[in-house]
Amino acid sequence: MSRRSARPLSHRQSGVGLIEVIISMVLLGVVVGGILSAWSFYASRSADPLVARQALAVATSLLREIELQPLPGQASTGGGGTGRAAFTSIADYNGLVMDGITDAEGVALPGLGAYRAQVSVTQAALQGVPASQGWWIQVRITPPAGSDTVLALWRSVR
Repeated sequence: MSRRSARPLSHRQSGVGLIEVIISMVLLGVVVGGILSAWSFYASRSADPLVARQALAVATSLLREIELQPLPGQASTGGGGTGRAAFTSIADYNGLVMDGITDAEGVALPGLGAYRAQVSVTQAALQGVPASQGWWIQVRITPPAGSDTVLALWRSVR
């Protein structure tokens, strides 16, 4: 007969000790804390795709507006209207800064007051077209959160 079996039942260890309970509670707390931290991180970032899409839509719209304007020297006199509606060529957009996005007449667009737009239009040469006949148009949109969206195109007389 072994010594162990000779011991009375009351002296044998059974169940879980205090140390095991504390260790398991600490491990469970770490796991749950990690899950909640990841969950809150992804929940706070879930609006970012919407902001990025809005910035891209604003940049595309503004770039298209500029692209449709006449080139310098081809513009008619007097654009008429107020705000950007008075611009007569793409060169008029150079240096345009909007704190809060507006339409061409200068009316603020709802929900876009925290966005910022910057435009630069500079003469630029490209593949055999001299700088005097080419323009580089760049639109930068800065949303309230996230990174800037930059769209650009090159336009020429030819």
